[in-house]
Amino acid sequence: MPTLKLSFGESVLREIGIGADPITIGRSPQSDLYIDNPAVSFQHARVFSYAGAYYIQDLGSLNGTFLNGARITQAPLSYGDVITVGKHSVRFSRDQVGVRPQVPAAQGELENDALKLTGTMVLDTKMRREIQERLAKSQANPPSARATRLGKLSVLKGKTSAKEFLLTAHTTIIGKSKECSIRLKGWFAPKLGAMIVKQADTYHVSPSCNKVTVNGLALTAKVQLKEGDVLGVGALQLQFTLVDW
Repeated sequence: MPTLKLSFGESVLREIGIGADPITIGRSPQSDLYIDNPAVSFQHARVFSYAGAYYIQDLGSLNGTFLNGARITQAPLSYGDVITVGKHSVRFSRDQVGVRPQVPAAQGELENDALKLTGTMVLDTKMRREIQERLAKSQANPPSARATRLGKLSVLKGKTSAKEFLLTAHTTIIGKSKECSIRLKGWFAPKLGAMIVKQADTYHVSPSCNKVTVNGLALTAKVQLKEGDVLGVGALQLQFTLVDW
């Protein structure tokens, strides 16, 4: 399957397979490849297939889309090509994505309980209680392999849609906008506050406005969240922890 690999410097942010539908790239949270950078337009570019070939198309972006260093409006893609959008790069390849190593059946079932959820999970739900019951039953015969580590945000101060959130999605966006996974409340809450990206069992947070802090310090660039960190977005304060699932 052809894939697109989004990178910033040496860090791979996301890898996505290309199917029948076009892959959108931009600063809109609804983009398939979301890039939080002022140099990127909300609807910047897209990759699509036609008659068995793949193409990159600029969508009228302000700063342009580049293929192997040359600015393009639309161009065919070959494996190994590098698309540049702002300061981010997107490599077009035929690598497989989403292949998970085999795990013992018991562990696989427990991982799927959490990972089959396609978004940030609000923990105060019937599903959470059912999963907890299955986990409790499994403790008598725990699997030998290491459990999946998932991030959790607990509300310490401020108003939002729940008190706890399990970070199962690849990307979690915090803000007042209806597209956000964690919705803020209040007149002065930012529409887009912060973005959290999951990579294996590590989580990185990037600011989308100037109202984001980590442990009381203003956040101006992407950082990795550590156990016990307190993330502030406007008036909201969330404590980050890792839990075994």
